[in-house]
Amino acid sequence: MRIGKVTKIILGILLLVFVLIQLVPSEIPEVSFENEGDLFAMPGMDEEVAGILRNSCYDCHSNETSFPWYSFVAPMKWLVVKDINDGRKELNFSDWNNLGKREQIKILEEMMEEIEEGNMPLPVYTIIHRDARLNEDQRNKLSEWTASVTEKIFGE
Repeated sequence: MRIGKVTKIILGILLLVFVLIQLVPSEIPEVSFENEGDLFAMPGMDEEVAGILRNSCYDCHSNETSFPWYSFVAPMKWLVVKDINDGRKELNFSDWNNLGKREQIKILEEMMEEIEEGNMPLPVYTIIHRDARLNEDQRNKLSEWTASVTEKIFGE
């Protein structure tokens, strides 16, 4: 099969555009594994819950983001950076202990609502990260945990 001249020109232009968009700056969010205010520093943190949160939430909602290879290639890089920045702005588990008790309770309630409605983790995230999908047992475990932490915060 022969590729026509027009097809070669179009492919060449697409390749050039792809190469040029790699030059568009997009600052990758900072990664830190030394977070004194992290949720996991909370006394009595349930290990199973910690595992669920780390697997399904921490890439977007903490400073401990793991960047796969595609997060360095535009245009995927732009989407990944936007999702992480939005996620951290909404909730950053790395800053958990720096939040007030009312804010923690509000976040726990919102978190559970998002999980119960199937909005979190984001469906676009779970397309690639299938192991981040929450099953019914995990959602129940998170629900029980958020209720117990909320009760503990109220009791303080």
